[in-house]
Amino acid sequence: MTLTFKNVLEFLKRYPLGVVCVTLSIAVLIAYYVRNNWASELGTRLAEVDVQAQNTLSDVENSANLIEQYAALSKAAKELDSRLVRSVERPRNQQFFYALESETGMKEIGLQQGGANFRNGVGGLGFSITVEGDFHQILDFVGHLESGQHFYRLISASLSRQGPSNPSASRTMINLMLNIELLGSP
Repeated sequence: MTLTFKNVLEFLKRYPLGVVCVTLSIAVLIAYYVRNNWASELGTRLAEVDVQAQNTLSDVENSANLIEQYAALSKAAKELDSRLVRSVERPRNQQFFYALESETGMKEIGLQQGGANFRNGVGGLGFSITVEGDFHQILDFVGHLESGQHFYRLISASLSRQGPSNPSASRTMINLMLNIELLGSP
């Protein structure tokens, strides 16, 4: 049997209810498939919009004290900037160590500003300092250095006693040699 237009019309006239049911079933299946795809796309879009809304609400809540927070951050940045050494300000950098010397009563034997190690505008400025004093002065000097104006990184340190070992001496002099790097900018 060949499929012709006449055979199709005859089949439709013979089984009209079956043809209508099959056609409606196919239409319902297509509609169901399209609706499910559309619903999942809308669900995904809804989730994206919900995340964006939550981010926006979070931004609004966090911006309540934005001016005060900006002022506090600016003040902290200026304070940190004032604690940095500048490689071009050699006398001011050495004055920091002279002030430590006078505060602690140490005797400075040598102070040398070393090389600068700056990457992307941030780094350190090397110093080598040798001081002389008794044990308490050495501790006081290190304490003042740690709590001082500038941030530093200790590279190396060495202590040496000056003169003969005499346990009965009240003040044994000690030499302290430090290689440090002060945090700074070029």
